[in-house]
Amino acid sequence: MNDKKIISLVALLTPFPVFADSFVDDAATSVRYAQYYWNEDPDDGVGPTRDEWVHALQLGFQSGYYRDLLALNITAAMAGDLNIGADANNVTNLNADDSIQNPDGIGKLTEAYLKLKGYEKGSISLHVGLGKKVRNRMQYKDNTTRILPTSTLGWDMDYRFDGGSVYFTQIDGFSPRNGSTFSEDLRTFNGDQIDYLRLMGASYNFSENTRLCVEYAESDDYLKSYQLALSHKIALGDKDALNLKLQYGQQKDAGALFEYAGAGPFSSEPEHSARFYELGAKYSHGPYYVGLSMTEVRGDDYDRTFFAQDYGTWDSSAKNFYWFGLEDERMFKVSAGMSFADLGLPALRWDAHYAYSTEAAGFDDFDRDELQSVLQYRFGGALEGLHLAWLHVEHNTDGTPDGVKRTAAKYSNAGLITHHADRIYLNYSVKF
Repeated sequence: MNDKKIISLVALLTPFPVFADSFVDDAATSVRYAQYYWNEDPDDGVGPTRDEWVHALQLGFQSGYYRDLLALNITAAMAGDLNIGADANNVTNLNADDSIQNPDGIGKLTEAYLKLKGYEKGSISLHVGLGKKVRNRMQYKDNTTRILPTSTLGWDMDYRFDGGSVYFTQIDGFSPRNGSTFSEDLRTFNGDQIDYLRLMGASYNFSENTRLCVEYAESDDYLKSYQLALSHKIALGDKDALNLKLQYGQQKDAGALFEYAGAGPFSSEPEHSARFYELGAKYSHGPYYVGLSMTEVRGDDYDRTFFAQDYGTWDSSAKNFYWFGLEDERMFKVSAGMSFADLGLPALRWDAHYAYSTEAAGFDDFDRDELQSVLQYRFGGALEGLHLAWLHVEHNTDGTPDGVKRTAAKYSNAGLITHHADRIYLNYSVKF
C-alpha cells in the first residue's frame, strides 16, 4: 500500500466516530514540553561540534475504541532553537538548511494512526494498525533520541497468544526527526526509490524465565537481515537474579538497488554479508546491577541501514553512542547501574558502561573505546511528570587504513569517529 492510499484511508475513516461516546469518553490527551541542551566536540578527532539549545511542544490525543473496534491516535508537534553557538558546525535536533546558527523550525504530525481491534479472547488477540507512528521492532526502531522523534508510514499486524506473539510490519514512508515532512519515499544512497521495508517476527516463552525472539527484515531489492535472541533468567533469591542472553544476526545485499559501486559512507563491494555473535550476562541485586557482554562481527562491516534516511537500528550491546561493528571487531563491554532507593531517593538513578575493542579488519593501529554515563531524576508530587537527565559520553576511535583491504577511512555508524558529548534533557509531560 503506497503513501497516498494510506493517507487517504486515514483521512476517510477519521471523522466517522467522533460523536461516539466511547470514542471520546475513553480518550486520553497528553501535553509534553521539552528543552534539550547539547555541548559536543570531536576532541581533535573526526566528529561534529555542537552547542545546541532547542525546545519542543507536543500534543497528543488517544481515543477510546468506537464500538470496541476502531480507535485513533493523533500527535502534533513543533520545535525550534533557543540558541545555537557561534562555533557549532553541526545541528542535529533541527534542520540547518542554509545556516547552522539559524536552523529551520519543525511543525508536523508525528502520529496519525488508526487501530483496529480484530479479535480478543482470553490470552489471544489480533490487532491491526494503519498510518503514521513511532515504530519499534527488533531490527527497525524509529529514532527517539532527538527532541522530536522519527516516525514512519505503513501498517502493522500483531497476533498474541498464550506464551508468545507473531507480528508483521510494512513501512512505505519515512518522516525524519529534524524535518517537517509528513512522509518521504524510502531512498538508497544513490537516490533510487525503495518501495517498502517489511519486518516479520515472533517470540515464544518456553517458560517463565526463558524466551526466544526471531525476526526477518527486508527492504525491497536492497538489503535483508535476520536476527535471533535467546534469553534466560536465573533467580538466585528474593533480590538476586542472573540474566543470560545469546544473540546472532546477519545482514546481506538483496538486489539491484544495493550500492555495489559504493555510495554515501560506503565503499564498493561485490557483495555484502555481515554477521555478529553476542554473549551477555547481567547480575542484579535489588536496585543494583552489573553486566558483561562480548560482541564479535565477521564477514563484512555490520553497519548497513535499510534505507539512506534510516538512522540505524542494531539490537545489540555493540550499538552504543556509535557502533562497534567493523569487520573482525570484537567488543567487550562492562555496564553497571542503580537506583538510589536505598539512600532515600527512589526517583534518582544512574547507569553507565565502558566498552572497548582493539582490532578491525583493514585498519592499522585500530583502537576504539567508549565511556557513557546517564544520571536521571523523575520528580513526583506537584512536579510529577518532570524528568531531568544528564548524559555524558566519550567515544574515541583511532586507526589508519592499511592500504590493502581499505584505502580510505570510513565514517558510517561504525566508522572512525571521535565524539565527546554532554547532553541535558528536560521533559515535562502531563496526561489528562
